[in-house]
Amino acid sequence: MAVKTDGMAPRQFQDLVLVRRPPGTAPAATAVVRILGKLPAGWERSWRLDEDGGRIQLRIRPPAGSPPTAARAWLADALTDPALAGWSAEGGA
Repeated sequence: MAVKTDGMAPRQFQDLVLVRRPPGTAPAATAVVRILGKLPAGWERSWRLDEDGGRIQLRIRPPAGSPPTAARAWLADALTDPALAGWSAEGGA
């Protein structure tokens, strides 16, 4: 659902998917806590972990006035953390 804010473009949730490569890296439950801990204040989010633990599905909505690339730029920066080695954005961040 889009939210209209004072004549600005509607804010949309962006779907982002992370995949684990290779096995043996941080489990999805640990990685999602680390990822969400890097989320700036005021950003809306939800997530789902696949049963096998190899994928994290994020829905992120930056605050009004953020550029359209904000969520992917945030994710690319978050994935530079060595604690998240082995996790990457599906389709590139």
